Amino acid sequence: MRNLLPLLALLAFLGYLASPRGAGQGEATPALELVGWALLPADTFAPGPPSGAYRETPGFRSPSPAFAGQPVQGFSAIQRGPVAGTYWVLSDNGFGSKANSPDYLLRLYLVRPEPKTAQGGEGGVEVLRHVQLRDPLRKVPFPILNEGTRERLLTGYDFDPESFVIGPDGSLWVGDEFGPYLLRFGPDGVLLDPPYPTPDFGQGKDPAKDQVRAPQNPALLLNPPAPGQAYPANLATSRGFEGMAINPGKTRIYPMLEGAVAGDPPGTLRIYEFDPAARRYLGLAGLYRLEDPAHAIGDIVAVNEEEYLVIERDSRQGDEARFKRVYLVNLKRKDAQGFVSKELLVDLLNLRDPRGLSPFSRGGAYRFPYFTIEAVLPLDGETLLLVNDNNYPATGGRGAGVKDPNEFIWIRLAKPLRLDPLLRP
Repeated sequence: MRNLLPLLALLAFLGYLASPRGAGQGEATPALELVGWALLPADTFAPGPPSGAYRETPGFRSPSPAFAGQPVQGFSAIQRGPVAGTYWVLSDNGFGSKANSPDYLLRLYLVRPEPKTAQGGEGGVEVLRHVQLRDPLRKVPFPILNEGTRERLLTGYDFDPESFVIGPDGSLWVGDEFGPYLLRFGPDGVLLDPPYPTPDFGQGKDPAKDQVRAPQNPALLLNPPAPGQAYPANLATSRGFEGMAINPGKTRIYPMLEGAVAGDPPGTLRIYEFDPAARRYLGLAGLYRLEDPAHAIGDIVAVNEEEYLVIERDSRQGDEARFKRVYLVNLKRKDAQGFVSKELLVDLLNLRDPRGLSPFSRGGAYRFPYFTIEAVLPLDGETLLLVNDNNYPATGGRGAGVKDPNEFIWIRLAKPLRLDPLLRP
């Protein structure tokens, strides 16, 4: 029996590696260091019409809008701006749903944070300008809120943008959750093509005619099922293209669903592959296995042609938050079922702040405990920039009665990434 113990131990270890949480995926990493911190206050507004009139009773307009302008909030993606130190951030659909966001305008904001670092800095964020997403060319094939207007400004009633990348021609590719759709805009925010629906590459499906559809998909809303019939949506609400990456060579776009498609195993997320030049889907680049089926992803971004960063999170916040992490995945390393390899890179609830850069740090320790963390960007091989989605005017990340701000954090990694030179500034 004694001679069998080494063999049994080896078999147990191999079984652990083969499990969904194997290969170190569930293990803790040493606390990494916070090297920069900046904050955009929750109550930050941009010029525009009053908003928030549908928040109290979704679908019904209040005579008094809650806000005099447009809240600058809900950052769901981040990309480099035109000048060093500036960044484009994408706001989501507004106040959380189709019914309560008809007066929220869909925009990208150009911001310039001045992080507080060991060398100084105020820790503030300046909002420079915005790009308004709109459809004056009438590419949307279904009615939008501003259907009869000249500019046809897009709102949170029309789409729920959660991710974006900049294509090889400078166009803006945006991932939506209501369809889910891919949307192609010009640099000026004008929609250039009809929305690209999501083909279903699931087992037994014909992607030429079968689609992945959320309950908010306009085709389903305009043609609801008859009484007693099952609703044909095969993707849960708010589980569309939460993350989207483009490879360094800008020849492939990888939109990633936030939730499992009906029929897929629980906790299985599809990573699609899209050719921006041919403007068509090529299939699935791979599958991502959540550490817990109740988790969600926040973003995916390229490190090099093979490796990508993925934010995975639980649905807790504040002191209750238990899982906010960044993984390094490899699209070329997949198991027999098509799941990509993943390696724990950052535990966002276990960061060091020895210099006290953030006022939220305690005893030299910093936590990033927001409900949704949806934007990550590698700045160089050793530094990541992350931003939370504050779900304005939500509270709970920094206190039960405290409005969540947008925090920008810079993290120094213990081991350098193999960042592609094309992604360096």
